[in-house]
Amino acid sequence: MNFIIIGNGVAGITAARLLIQHVPPGSNVLQFTSEPYGYYARPKLPQFLGDNKQTPESMMIYAKDWYSKSNIQLHTNEKIHTIKRKEKKVVSDKGEYEYDKLLLALGASCACPPIPGLELEHAYTLRTLTDAIAIRGQLEKSHSVAIIGGGLLGIENAIACAKRGIKTTIIEFFPHLLPRQLDPEGSAIFTQLLTKFGVETITNAQVKEILGTSKVESVQLKDGRIIKADLVMTCTGIKPRVELARKANLDVNRGVIVNDFLETSDPYIFAAGDIAEHNGRVYGIIPPTTEQGRVVAENMVTSRSREYHGSKISTTLKVADLFVSSIGYDPKQEEYPSLKYENKESTEYVKFFHENDRLKAVILLGTKKGIPHIRKMFDEPLSHHRAKLEEIFPGIA
Repeated sequence: MNFIIIGNGVAGITAARLLIQHVPPGSNVLQFTSEPYGYYARPKLPQFLGDNKQTPESMMIYAKDWYSKSNIQLHTNEKIHTIKRKEKKVVSDKGEYEYDKLLLALGASCACPPIPGLELEHAYTLRTLTDAIAIRGQLEKSHSVAIIGGGLLGIENAIACAKRGIKTTIIEFFPHLLPRQLDPEGSAIFTQLLTKFGVETITNAQVKEILGTSKVESVQLKDGRIIKADLVMTCTGIKPRVELARKANLDVNRGVIVNDFLETSDPYIFAAGDIAEHNGRVYGIIPPTTEQGRVVAENMVTSRSREYHGSKISTTLKVADLFVSSIGYDPKQEEYPSLKYENKESTEYVKFFHENDRLKAVILLGTKKGIPHIRKMFDEPLSHHRAKLEEIFPGIA
């Protein structure tokens, strides 16, 4: 049997590692990527920006010969542009390949708002190692950077730039940074910590235009303010790479629609990771992507052997002395009752959102205390854990 994976990110490599352990004898596992590299950890790209000691080679998770030794046929620099569903073939400029089961793990691209000036030189998005190499090269000549977007990636990129001694400004549309991870109070504390790294923040702001003749010179906000910058990075979310699936007439909404077995509308084609839309949701973060990679590999080998029922949203930001963990948080949960712990001396801030004696979400800022126990609390009544919470976070109320 031929198992083909298109994409070499977290979902693709997770599935590949499991497939090679369980495919029938004599099977082939082929993996395609349009990039020139094997698998690297995309979340570490901001670290690459801030550290000249990092090289493309040091970013690789596996040695060059790991794929062949693992019986994975890796095709780099090879973009699949067509899926022939009736013939069960995929097509690149280099040839055609037959499949019995096909996994779409193409991930996502950056979703940029329609801002005039994004086409200027030194206006970037960061999604690939190739992007990171180009950005880092320009940062060595840069004096001021504007980061459009105050989410996880925007903040990590901002800290990387500030560590290089570059004047760095984050421009965020919403009233506070990390709007999907932190409540307003927690974000205010986090923003104060961020200033220690030399990062300035502007919230409640919309970018009108990136100014410059041929290169970036500044950013104009809709209220008229002008932010000096010779480099801009746009970090405003992701857009699933559905073009190939749409061309193949698979069911597509925001992402490629999958069922509980991560099958697309074609039972021989699966999707996982940032490209997949399950029950109306595209997760776009690592933990669900890893989980989907495991589930989809099992179902590709043994049809409909394992169901995927969605993932609890959990994100973590760890940069230098900054630590944020957010589990299950959604801004709508501000209406729920909450328990709060704050230690201003150590800059620790913890908040538990609950309803009907059930934990709904947790925010931890500046502390990792109790995380293993906290994860278990979602499955039991909150009242069963009040004594333990008092022990971990004295005075929580």
